[in-house]
Amino acid sequence: MYSNEILNRFKKPEYAGGLRGANGTGKAGNEDCGDIVKIYILVDEEGIITNAKFKAYGGVSTIVACDVACEMLIDMTLEEALSITSHDILEHLEGGIPENKSYSAVVVEEAINNAVEDYYKRKEREEKKANEEA
Repeated sequence: MYSNEILNRFKKPEYAGGLRGANGTGKAGNEDCGDIVKIYILVDEEGIITNAKFKAYGGVSTIVACDVACEMLIDMTLEEALSITSHDILEHLEGGIPENKSYSAVVVEEAINNAVEDYYKRKEREEKKANEEA
């Protein structure tokens, strides 16, 4: 059902875990189907994602899609991150997950978008607070 490459990535995901200092966090998923994803991003002053991690509750395809997405995110601008689609994630997996599990990439795409949105909201709050203090 899954390729050896996919199973190996599932067993040892490189980007699993929390991210201390993350300045963007996005959650997505459906508790009814059981897949919950949280993506953490660390963005530098130039708007470049310097690190990304994930926590997920789900099956093989969800864990692997998260891991691949985090790998893709590193060194991207926020605008580039917003352009990542579920199709891009699946393409990066090179057909390694069954078609009926492709919804996992949709959940990951949504979590990425939510993480970037959270970053912008946090930045806006920081700027507002700085302006009030000035």
